[in-house]
Amino acid sequence: MILLCITIAWGLSFPLVKISLNSISPGLFIFIRFLITLVTFMIIFRNKIEYKNFKLWKNGLILGVFLFSGFAFQTVGLEYTTASKSGFITGTNLIILPFAQFFILKIKPGNENIAGALIVLTGLYILSEAFYIVPNIGDLMTLFCAVFFAIHIILLNKYTSDENFLYMTFGQFFSMTILSLLFTFFYDENFKGGAFIILNTELIITLIYTSFVSTLLSILLITKYQNMTTPLRAGIIYSMESIFAAIFAFLVLNEILNFNQMLGAAIMFTGLLISEFYGIVKLKIKNAYGSKNNS
Repeated sequence: MILLCITIAWGLSFPLVKISLNSISPGLFIFIRFLITLVTFMIIFRNKIEYKNFKLWKNGLILGVFLFSGFAFQTVGLEYTTASKSGFITGTNLIILPFAQFFILKIKPGNENIAGALIVLTGLYILSEAFYIVPNIGDLMTLFCAVFFAIHIILLNKYTSDENFLYMTFGQFFSMTILSLLFTFFYDENFKGGAFIILNTELIITLIYTSFVSTLLSILLITKYQNMTTPLRAGIIYSMESIFAAIFAFLVLNEILNFNQMLGAAIMFTGLLISEFYGIVKLKIKNAYGSKNNS
């Protein structure tokens, strides 16, 4: 339930960021967002983390590299492809996750999880209406984004425990802030005509929301709680972000929710229910049937 709530927060960030990118270059936006997050985290948890003990948070740096790479390729890809198709291609990490989960963590995904992932991917394909658009270079970049996000989800389960999640969170924020600064110099200066910012109410609200809710709170919670489930199940839950992004785009930007989007959302939610509850329902039926036979 916590992971699902996080996807709601991520969904709201989509329309907010879309509005704000008219007032700030992409790289600079990402850098300021992560810098605010890092500084706030260090202030809140200053007495709970030994920042000088590099061994405790070095794996967090690795996690941050993959998470930032996903953000960067997604941002660049959006310059050449549509938001809807970007959402679908990012969701293809559901294809990668079962194999990566098995080879890296040696955890075999359940049949209901694989079925749920395929159903969710089908719904995402319909929701994003990706079948209307011809592939381009932006799609390839977004595919790299999907790979990096999948690896991040897997490694998060591998590296994180209840004892070290604060260190893993700090490592992610630290590496993401440094990499986003480098990204600003490289991408904004070379491809956007230079970094720029125009302060206004919309941008300030978006920076506050994405820094404190979409990044600080969300990554802190997924780092703490994701290892309570499998990477594939987590990936299925995270894909629900597309549904909430479409809903908030309707509420905030007045974008129309058409039949394909509503049908795709319904199919995705069905896939989530199958992945999460099929095993529980099956077990209850088996236990009830066994109790009946014993009596």
